[in-house]
Amino acid sequence: MLTGSKEQAVYTPSEDPMYRHNPFIEALPPVLPMEKVASLLRRHPVYHQSERELAASKRLEAVQRIANYVEPLPIFLELEQRFSRMLRNGYSPRNPISAEWIKQLRSGFPDLDWDRGKPDYQPLVRSTAAGFAIIGTSGVGKTTAVESVLSLYAQQIQHSGKYGGHALDRVQLVWLKLECPQDGSLRGLCLNFFQAVDEIVGTRYYPKFGNNRRRSVDELLPEMANVAAVLGLGVLVIDEIQRLNEASSGGAAKMLNFFGQMVNQFSVPVVLVGTFKALPLLSGEFAQARRSAGQGDLVWSNLPQDDVWDFFIEGVWHYQWTKSETPLTPTIRNALYQESQGIVDIAVKLYMLAQWAVIGQEDETISPELIGDVARDSLQLARPILEALKKRDLAALGRIKDIMPPISDLEQYLRGARERVALEGTLDTMKAQRVAQQQNAHKEPDEILMRVAEVLLEAGFPVDMAHQCAEEALKQHADETELAPVIKDALLRAVGVRPPSRGTKRNPSRKDQHQETQKPAVEKVLTEMINARKGKITPHQALNNAGVIKPIEEFWTNK
Repeated sequence: MLTGSKEQAVYTPSEDPMYRHNPFIEALPPVLPMEKVASLLRRHPVYHQSERELAASKRLEAVQRIANYVEPLPIFLELEQRFSRMLRNGYSPRNPISAEWIKQLRSGFPDLDWDRGKPDYQPLVRSTAAGFAIIGTSGVGKTTAVESVLSLYAQQIQHSGKYGGHALDRVQLVWLKLECPQDGSLRGLCLNFFQAVDEIVGTRYYPKFGNNRRRSVDELLPEMANVAAVLGLGVLVIDEIQRLNEASSGGAAKMLNFFGQMVNQFSVPVVLVGTFKALPLLSGEFAQARRSAGQGDLVWSNLPQDDVWDFFIEGVWHYQWTKSETPLTPTIRNALYQESQGIVDIAVKLYMLAQWAVIGQEDETISPELIGDVARDSLQLARPILEALKKRDLAALGRIKDIMPPISDLEQYLRGARERVALEGTLDTMKAQRVAQQQNAHKEPDEILMRVAEVLLEAGFPVDMAHQCAEEALKQHADETELAPVIKDALLRAVGVRPPSRGTKRNPSRKDQHQETQKPAVEKVLTEMINARKGKITPHQALNNAGVIKPIEEFWTNK
């Protein structure tokens, strides 16, 4: 169930005479120009070119932002116009204030003989409410487009106060979007309706109608229609209608007749959304086919390889987190189309998978060959429908249940990419250690010995002590790949703290305990010697700062 916002009614006088004096219509947002609609429907996640410099693990996570990318294609704008007309036409004969309804009729039909009969004479006006069906390939963006358009309207509008001098205190439920239950039962759909209304509006229809198992579908359908009329429901959207099968629903004719009743008797437009599998369900009854075509059925197929496809891919391609930028060439654009057949959901996920495949590699270039390899490895479930689309086989499309790559498959692919990047990072560290070890192995032992002894000499130790301590430290750390531990060991030996052999544990002797108490002082000596090594101070100053050298005044005697 999709949940929208709740707003207080703000009335904008309508420019259309047929819509004037109707609070349900004038509480809706005004009709928007296409440019404004496009800007409101657009969803472009944040992206910075500098993010290419991030660690591979962070760039893997950033690629997931592409899944939130929404580009309002021309069919989105057409869908918004249909919803705008449908809502207003559906509310036109349902004015909640009878006196205002008379004004609305007078504005809309000025040529009628309004003097006939009683002062409150109301001519019979036929309802113009009309729904439509959206049928298309799974993954082309039907649900995304419908939900994006619905988000332009508040789901609830609270009327509290006065309208045209008349008291008006009621809730207007502008839209309600449901999904058909998994078991495809019409009773389950009715119960979902009552549960959704209760959760959104705060009513208690489900305990009243849903808990009584003796109520049949024939009894629930009129109650459902009455609730829709009482709450001023603007449009009912039912997604995944291919789940409503004849066996579970108690007859396709009953279900389709109910939708027709909602439109004709209660002026509540119904929008049915489903895959090609629902085509036999809708075309089996000519009357329902006519009703659902009130706004013109919308067959939403895959995008052709034209300017619209190029516009979409260029927008998505901007979101790239590889180290170096791969330009969008005609060859890559064609490879994406051939592997996705213009299904935007597959194209987006294929682009994500391609980036996950190369991030962390030595060469992070996206190529047409890579796109083909990723498609063969990760889009095996989509192969049947891709082949059916290539052949334009509608019968095959009607037999295929679903083709969108499951989100679990994407998560598994991302998890594998993370593990690969982590493993490669560990291997890089190990390789660096091996290179350092090999470099030190090529050095002559005497050269290493001289470098360690040189540090001790610069610290002010005698030549013999420096050579001896360096030699002992080198033997102790013969397998080290870096010189730092060897130098530290040699310094400790020079100041009189002999480090224990690595890998050995022994009970401290009295001498060792004495050395333990000297550790803070020794650490200070090492720190000062490091400063001397960096050229900040002289070796004599370092030893003096560490308190190793006593001032000469202590040796003076008073005569």
